[in-house]
Amino acid sequence: MIPECPARTSEARNRTWCHGQTAESNRNRSGLLCEIKSIIKTESFTEHYDLIPGKELGRGKFAVVKKCVKRSTGLEYAAKFMRKRRKGQDCRTEIIHEIAVLELAASCQRVVSLHDVYELPSEMVLVLEFAAGGEIFNQCVAERDEAFKDEDVKRLMRQILEGVAFLHSKNVVHLDLKPQNILLTSDNPLGDIKIVDFGLSRMMCNSQEIREIMGTPEYVAPEVLNYEPISTATDMWSIGVLAYVMLTGISPFLGEDKQETFLNISQINVSYAEEELQRLDKAAVHFIKSLLIKDPKNRATAEECLNHPWLQTHEQNAAKETVKLKSVITSIPEPVSTGISSQHTEEEEEEEEGRVTEELLVMSAYTLGQCRQSSEKEGLTPEQKAISKRFKFEESFPALQEVPGEFIY
Repeated sequence: MIPECPARTSEARNRTWCHGQTAESNRNRSGLLCEIKSIIKTESFTEHYDLIPGKELGRGKFAVVKKCVKRSTGLEYAAKFMRKRRKGQDCRTEIIHEIAVLELAASCQRVVSLHDVYELPSEMVLVLEFAAGGEIFNQCVAERDEAFKDEDVKRLMRQILEGVAFLHSKNVVHLDLKPQNILLTSDNPLGDIKIVDFGLSRMMCNSQEIREIMGTPEYVAPEVLNYEPISTATDMWSIGVLAYVMLTGISPFLGEDKQETFLNISQINVSYAEEELQRLDKAAVHFIKSLLIKDPKNRATAEECLNHPWLQTHEQNAAKETVKLKSVITSIPEPVSTGISSQHTEEEEEEEEGRVTEELLVMSAYTLGQCRQSSEKEGLTPEQKAISKRFKFEESFPALQEVPGEFIY
């Protein structure tokens, strides 16, 4: 049932929901939250905000994001205009859910903040925090000498995981984690991340299974393709793909078409023999492997990832190794190495690589232009079965069908 507009009655204006006891009653069968505490304003949006001409920040099939300035303060925001009717269906419930998730994550600095909500005759407008650095996609498409440095990836990945860990602690799964939905507060100097676009997110419940065919092809987890229950582990698969892309500029499962991409994901056809991966710290490769696992129960959680050796700072590693060394000295007289156990990592790598019966090498460069074949394909060996092409990211969509568009908040 479509909830009544909260702005229409004083009781509805003050309606609130909280995580916990009342969250159960405010969640429908599809994992959508049904009530919000934000006041939905029905007066003219342009009376309070000026839209910046030509400053369109993103566009999708049913939404557009524009830069705006609040007249009373002069502060900049991102206004997300969302159509209430899509393909003849009323989708106001989904918009209410997105607002509710943003409210739930209001205390998390890694999630974009919600400032205002307006309702127009055919649209709803979410006034969001403006992230001046744009999406991290820009660095992912850059040439390697201009792309993220390894230390940048580690810092940003820690922040992404902090945001995801917070969402998972509230039983929220994002279900569309990809470079377009990770924004930066600034690009020079490199700022902090903000997670955006909760249009596909769902609220999980232990007593209820949710099965959805949704996401973005290259980042979708095997259980989604198999119509198996989704969980917080579904996000962790996307984190693994995201880490691979940020570190190498390569989309690990990309095929010639959507069907081949899905086959690569279902069969875990991913190569760890890429030249870009060979230059990385082995701990970074192990991090990716701990997430690109078919069985969701065996994937690392967000909290476990935050404690992974690859993401520890030099100071954290030094402190841990000091404690470890003191413990070793008191219990074992023989000298013991205080570094990260490379032997253990190599053994785990060999064991996991043994599970992959067929590897598909996928080399890609990212561009917003039309898809075309790259000349790099000529230099690849037949054994690698390589597919090399330039492509544009596809917009997320509920039914995993191809649609045009770029990122939206």
